Amino acid sequence: MFLDERINKNFNKLNENDLQIAHFINTHITQCKTMKIQTLASRTHASNATIHRFTRKLGFDGYSDFKSYLKFETEQSRQLPSDSIEDFKQEIENTFTYLERIDYDLITHKINQAETVYLYGTGLAQMNVAQEAQRILLTIHKSIIVLHDVHEIKMVLNKTTPKDIFFIISLSGETDQLTDITNLLQLRQKYFFSITTLKDNTLAQKANYNIYVSSNTFYLADGIDYSSFISYHIFFETLLRKYNERQEKGELLSR
Repeated sequence: MFLDERINKNFNKLNENDLQIAHFINTHITQCKTMKIQTLASRTHASNATIHRFTRKLGFDGYSDFKSYLKFETEQSRQLPSDSIEDFKQEIENTFTYLERIDYDLITHKINQAETVYLYGTGLAQMNVAQEAQRILLTIHKSIIVLHDVHEIKMVLNKTTPKDIFFIISLSGETDQLTDITNLLQLRQKYFFSITTLKDNTLAQKANYNIYVSSNTFYLADGIDYSSFISYHIFFETLLRKYNERQEKGELLSR
């Protein structure tokens, strides 16, 4: 991703809106090289001033300077190899920085009150995250169930208690099946968390609480892109530790 180095160097200056703008640009590089600031602001639900401040935080003189950088870097990237190990290390560091913004008191309270915690991933990699999260969360002695498709979600919805919760794990938050799932959860008034990458998306908008994680793309030698899910796993590992800390302090009362 072309902005990674700039983002890494200036991460502490950026807020959630800035990160969403950066994600949009990274996934629309070709269009953004010639995109007017008004268009980018509209596409990212921001103002012209917000876009300008974003480019200044990254060390540019303004939006025009930023676009020149995009044009130059996209040409250079075809010739210069990236230091993928350093990028990977920085991704891990950024992941922990962003996870500090999550309301763990809310999440751990909901888990403590629930009789059953349901996990659902929208694809193979996301389902792997759900299965690993099940292994992690079983240590808190709760009923943790991984759901594999919409049919299974329908089967359990009428059997869940009002305090049961759902974690919906997605990369983009924009798949067709998510519309059916979120509609069903909202219709039954079920509390659910979304876990998606750093951008505005339909799933995050509909969730009772959204958890954003950083999922950078590593480009292989043949041009194939590989999306990292390490930050999803780190979130659940962190969640377990936060739950245990609150339990040891006596902050999680019995249901």
